[in-house]
Amino acid sequence: MNKFIKEFVLWILILLPIIYLVSIWQQLPEIVPTHFSNSGVANGWSYRSTLIYVTCGLGFGFYIIMLAIPFIDPRKKITQSGFNYYNFRFIITFFIALITTFLIYSSNGGTFKNPNIILLIIGTIVAIFGIIMKTIEPNNFIGIRTPWAMESDYNWKKTHQLASPIWFWGGIILDTFPFISPHKPVKTFIVLGIAAIMVLVPFVYSYIVYKNEEGEEL
Repeated sequence: MNKFIKEFVLWILILLPIIYLVSIWQQLPEIVPTHFSNSGVANGWSYRSTLIYVTCGLGFGFYIIMLAIPFIDPRKKITQSGFNYYNFRFIITFFIALITTFLIYSSNGGTFKNPNIILLIIGTIVAIFGIIMKTIEPNNFIGIRTPWAMESDYNWKKTHQLASPIWFWGGIILDTFPFISPHKPVKTFIVLGIAAIMVLVPFVYSYIVYKNEEGEEL
């Protein structure tokens, strides 16, 4: 697949939510729900024009940022090795399109039928990121960027090898919540607990690797 077609695919993904928004624009009231409680009930409202800013801002904003990252990365390693940076861009663009489409759909209806459905979207992208995490080369933008991993390629590799399965299974667990509890929202502390494990365990492990490396140098 040549570069033009690859970028064209990303543009299609960016434009799909915008096309959907345009198609239902006349059906939307001037004030639409844009924030929802844990139970899926709307508890925050904005002018419908906010949907334009959010949809275009996220879609085009992330596209520009991810397009620029390889050029401004000081290490110039983000597109090297087994890590396919285009696949990463595709995954992020796809899920942004999915989330913004879901937001537009919810704004038109007002409530979520399944209050945990958003966890399915988040869990899936976390699990996919867990799969590709161990292939990410040291860089300043993507990955577990602890102070010790940023200073040592060995530390970076070990930290991401540990984080990869933790993020994958953390994402899988999040994916199960909409099916386990389709009508009752999952407690916030459970979701935050899973997120804390995914963040803190690799962070602490990176420090342990650093101390081990430091001991070997003495």
